Amino acid sequence: MIETLSSSLQDFVRNIRIIDLLDIGLISVVFYLLLNWLIQSLSRRTLIGFATLFVIYVFARVTGMYLTELLIQTLFIIILIGLVVVFQSDIRRVVDRIGAWTFFDNEDTPTYSNTVTDIITEAASKMSDNRTGALIVIRGQEDWERHIDGGIELNGQLTIPLLYSIFNPKAPGHDGAVLLEGDKLVRFGVHLPLSKNLGKNHPGGTRHAAALGLCEQCDSLVVVVSEERGTISVAQHGQLTALESSSELKNKLDKFWDEHYQLQDSTLIDWWKKRNLRTVLASVALAVILWLGFAYPSGTVYRTYSVPIEYLNLQSSNVTMQDSLPMQARVTLSGSEQAFRSLNPSELVVSFNLEEETLISDKLSITESNLNLSNDLRLYDVNPKTLKVKTLRQVRRPVKVSTSGSLPDDLEISGLSSDPKTVAVSAIEGATLPDSITTEAVDLTAIDQTTSVTKDLILPDGVTLPAGTPRQITISIKVQNKTQ
Repeated sequence: MIETLSSSLQDFVRNIRIIDLLDIGLISVVFYLLLNWLIQSLSRRTLIGFATLFVIYVFARVTGMYLTELLIQTLFIIILIGLVVVFQSDIRRVVDRIGAWTFFDNEDTPTYSNTVTDIITEAASKMSDNRTGALIVIRGQEDWERHIDGGIELNGQLTIPLLYSIFNPKAPGHDGAVLLEGDKLVRFGVHLPLSKNLGKNHPGGTRHAAALGLCEQCDSLVVVVSEERGTISVAQHGQLTALESSSELKNKLDKFWDEHYQLQDSTLIDWWKKRNLRTVLASVALAVILWLGFAYPSGTVYRTYSVPIEYLNLQSSNVTMQDSLPMQARVTLSGSEQAFRSLNPSELVVSFNLEEETLISDKLSITESNLNLSNDLRLYDVNPKTLKVKTLRQVRRPVKVSTSGSLPDDLEISGLSSDPKTVAVSAIEGATLPDSITTEAVDLTAIDQTTSVTKDLILPDGVTLPAGTPRQITISIKVQNKTQ
């Protein structure tokens, strides 16, 4: 048992790559975002249903239950389309949150000040006592521009009198919201999107619906003072909470300020400092399970391909090929699933450089050295394993000029020669080499003076000329008058 575990661990370490760790890390981040969104957007029963389907799918994939796997894959596609349609605003918010991430602290972020939270707390408390309606929005890290409408630019320093004057029932912009970025009041009289989720647990009017509507779209915090009841509520992360006291409001404001302005929540470094450890561990665990189930090379895979055979430098070699030699080989390769994913079968080729090959019994053997394989794949089997060839032996033989017919009666041959006088020829093993190489016959009946003609060499079966050697030679024929 211990030896088996040790062998499996060694095999795992040997097969794991840096790119695999990066793969798991990226998928873990995706799962972290997805789990956070599911926890906030879906009910507990829905989450349990998704988890059950996922477990069944993994089990079906591992055990080879094809029909079950296909059915759940189809269900996942339908569910995914439904989630995109129903939760498109939530998905857009997740994308916005990713876009708000930075690797380092942003120097342009408004500075932290306890005075700001004190001003908001005191102003909200007094407006609550006076039954003055108010809607105060404090920006987080996510963009809010496409969710809000209207308003008047101010960019003024936040003060209690300024808030009183804006929310004065006789002021023209008192029904809208004020927008705060740090200690700056940037806009007032702003219209916020209305939520449709204001139920029986959160009674309230238009201000409460607007506060909840904005915090469903981004990470802003909204303070609501009810004009009818004089209560103070805080909307954040899609939840509307009624507060019991001004000190509770102050605590929520201080916490929000610490997260978004003092600690720089949008940086990846600070995200890690305040991470939800259980969600992180669950995300990593899911990524590892998926990688082990679908990507890890858990066993050796065998696949067979038809691979072309090429012969390099044939003409300049001392080898002749048989006409019956195959131009393709059936090659079986072994390796991990990952290795086969990076393989392009169309690029496989069995290659022989005939100038460098060492023949054994006039055979060429197909080995891994003849295949352009990566280091992760091995040659398991090949058919045919060897290719039969014939070696050549090369000698020089004189050229013998052949003639036919005869010269006119008054002429005779005074000289007959060829250029070149000898030629190099090659013959396969077992072939008979003649003592000389004969030319095509020169017809003497057509010759009436000294001349030169070009004729081809006649090569016996199994005899060839070396590569680049011309088959034609020049024959010089000298004639003279016959002497009486």
